Amino acid sequence: MQKIILLVFAVALSAQMVMAQEVEPKESPFNFTVNLQSNHLWRGLIITDKPVIMVFSSLKLNESGSFTAGFWGGTSFSNEFDGTHYKEINYYAQYAAKGFSIALWNLFNTRGVDNPDIWNYDKETTGHLLDLRTSYTFGNNFPLKLEADVLLYGSADSQMNDGELEQRYSTYIQASYPLIKDSKVNLIGYVGAGFSLNGDTHLYGDKEQNFDIVNIGLTASKTLKFAELTIPVSTTTMWNPSTKIARVQLAVTLF
Repeated sequence: MQKIILLVFAVALSAQMVMAQEVEPKESPFNFTVNLQSNHLWRGLIITDKPVIMVFSSLKLNESGSFTAGFWGGTSFSNEFDGTHYKEINYYAQYAAKGFSIALWNLFNTRGVDNPDIWNYDKETTGHLLDLRTSYTFGNNFPLKLEADVLLYGSADSQMNDGELEQRYSTYIQASYPLIKDSKVNLIGYVGAGFSLNGDTHLYGDKEQNFDIVNIGLTASKTLKFAELTIPVSTTTMWNPSTKIARVQLAVTLF
C-alpha cells in the first residue's frame, strides 16, 4: 500500500512539473534594458568621452501602454581628465500614441555639480534640469520624425540679467529620417538645431549666438544573433558645426 501511495505521489508530482514548464509567464507592466556605449552624446554635446553603462526602465500606467513612467541612468567606467566622474539618474513620465509623444524628464547629472544633492531644487544651485520633450512621427509612407524639447528649469540653463537669475529655456529641435530601413543594416539621418526662448545664447552651441545647427549625424543599426540571443548594435557618427566637434559612438543593447 505504501508503495502505491508513493507511486501515485510521484506521478502527480511529475504531472505538476510538466504543467509548470508548459505555463508561459504573463506579460509584466515593468521592463528594463541595459546598454553599453563607447561614450555618451546628447543633442550635439559630449556628456562623457568615457565608456558608459546605461539602464532604462519603464512602467506601463495603463493597459494600452500609452502612459508610462520610469527611470534612466548611467555611469562611466573611469574618471574624466579633471578627476570628476560621470553619473546620472533621470525620472520621466510620458504619453505616446499614434506617432505623437510628450514627456517631462527630470535630469540629474552630478558630474561637476558643486552641490550634488538629489533633493536640492534651488534655482541657483540645483543640479536638476526639467526637460519637456515632444515628438511626432509621420506614417509609414513618410516616416519623418520631428522633435522639439525645451529646458524649463535648472541652474545649468540659467543666465544673469540685471543681477537676477533667469532661465534661458534652451530649446532643441531635430528632424530625423530613415534613409535605409527593413534591411540587415538600417540607416537614419538627422539634423538638430538649438536656440533659447529667453536669452542671447543657449546650452547646445558655442555660446556666441542664439541659433545654431548643433547636431548632424548618421546612425546605422543591425541585430547580431548568437544561438537564441539577439543583440541590437548601433553606431553613430555625429558632428556639431557650432562647437566644431565630431565623434563616433558604438552602442550595444545587452538585454
